[in-house]
Amino acid sequence: MKRTLLAFLAPPLAVIRHGCVACTAAPIGVFWLSALAGLGYGLANATIGPMLFGILLWVIAAVWARLVIRGVESDTLQRKDSTQANLAIPQLDESD
Repeated sequence: MKRTLLAFLAPPLAVIRHGCVACTAAPIGVFWLSALAGLGYGLANATIGPMLFGILLWVIAAVWARLVIRGVESDTLQRKDSTQANLAIPQLDESD
């Protein structure tokens, strides 16, 4: 629950703490900061368009962060659906 709440409130921080920092923290951060800018602009000018766009960007960043965290968890636990469990190990007689 803490991870999900953190992914909703501050998606880049959730990815930094529980996910893959080098993979997706920067793009998620850009979406989240754009959402904050859109919300701030919409509140300052009392217009609904930028606020809705900001909310949409925030939701995208939160969902993206949660998906990254779930992917890292499944790779760490090596579940059946993880990418780690489905890697093809090359044989010794195979060459590049």
